[in-house]
Amino acid sequence: MGIAIPLIGIFVTIAVSRSDSDSDSKAPSANSAPAPGAQNPQASQGSQKPPATGGGGQSASNAPSPGGQTPRVLFGPGSVTVDPNKQYVEFDTNPPLVSQSNKAADLMFAYTLGAPELITVGSTNTLAAIPQGNPDPTPEVCAEAVRKRGTYLGGELTPGTRLCMVTNEGRTGYFRVVWPAAAGVPLRLEATVWDLTG
Repeated sequence: MGIAIPLIGIFVTIAVSRSDSDSDSKAPSANSAPAPGAQNPQASQGSQKPPATGGGGQSASNAPSPGGQTPRVLFGPGSVTVDPNKQYVEFDTNPPLVSQSNKAADLMFAYTLGAPELITVGSTNTLAAIPQGNPDPTPEVCAEAVRKRGTYLGGELTPGTRLCMVTNEGRTGYFRVVWPAAAGVPLRLEATVWDLTG
């Protein structure tokens, strides 16, 4: 009797798994065409996904509007200089505001022991590195990079470092480190920020 219960359990498991595999083979695959007169459930749900958000709830999508227009530029390309006494940058203004306060700031360049470290204010995952050697990214490329690889740390900043970002107000932006990332030395960025669509 002690061995009968485990054997019954094994037989039930095999029977259930066979019935599941039979029903799976009868179910239409995602790549097959629906039967005539059948409704495609994916088509009825629509193909639009909600916009991705960074950690602070801002939209990481600043893609073209329904009319296919690329967002207009709010700022740039233009120079932004950050120094050890003014470490916070607000990119939702034209020109970007560099200050000592983190109020409404998007990024902080923390001058601690060595070269400045880049951190998003509030540790939101709204930064993404862009490989060197490629053309400057579009707002769509930046939004996708932040959506897929968003982080709150900018990593090692050296001349040529390129990063995409999403601001606190949901704008997409891009910047490149131009001049040195060294302890106690002002840091110059070349930045572009695209305005919100719609």
